[in-house]
Amino acid sequence: MFKHFKDMEYTVHVDRPDPVYAIKLLEQFGGGNGELKAAMQYFCQSLGTNDPKIRDLMQDIAAEELSHFEMVGECIAMLLGNTSEVPKDYPAPSMALLGGPLLTDSNGIPWNGYYVNSMGDMYSDLRSNVAAELRAKIIYERLLQQTDDPGVKDMIRFLLSREESHSVSFTEALSTLQGQEVMLDFRDSEFSKQYMDLSTGQGNATGPWNTGNDFKIETDPQKKYGGMPSYGKDRQADNPREFGPGMNDHTRNNPNLTQH
Repeated sequence: MFKHFKDMEYTVHVDRPDPVYAIKLLEQFGGGNGELKAAMQYFCQSLGTNDPKIRDLMQDIAAEELSHFEMVGECIAMLLGNTSEVPKDYPAPSMALLGGPLLTDSNGIPWNGYYVNSMGDMYSDLRSNVAAELRAKIIYERLLQQTDDPGVKDMIRFLLSREESHSVSFTEALSTLQGQEVMLDFRDSEFSKQYMDLSTGQGNATGPWNTGNDFKIETDPQKKYGGMPSYGKDRQADNPREFGPGMNDHTRNNPNLTQH
């Protein structure tokens, strides 16, 4: 059940119309990293979440993202000014003709449901959400640099801060899911402990992403494992921790099973 309150979460002030900036702000209205995308993503994810606490988190933030969608839309409308009479050189003609704010990004590309990333797995969905919040944050940081309107800057600072807050909440929720969902059956073979060092030359680097943590660096995987495509039976297990032919695929990567 939804209920709309006419008072916004945070009051939007605009000093004067700026149709050019209104076009830029469309990126957070109907863009692939915008507020509507975030609201739809978190709400759709919540429907496939069985953990009541994680579901509540997703629905709380989804509802807030709809509030941000409203704020951005109101700001765009005020930046457009009075569109009942517009000059021939009006810099946002599409919104003047079609009654903007339009549900597009700043390049005029319509919003698309394919923007929504929902896998039905809490761990992967929360990871995706952390990245989504950070992508939105960097866009707001860039938008903040491109306006001198004090009211618009105030709104963007608020929205940018809320992206940071959501990112922290999703990250903390992730910490409660170690060993669950997609992370339940993870890193159980030699391939999940290998780092393929396939970009070599000056600048080749090492770090905790490829050394330590049981990682082994492989520089020529095609020599060790590869070959030309061919017909034939499934190859035997590469090491004792992997299951070879004859095992059901749904048990192949389960480290809790033992091979007989």
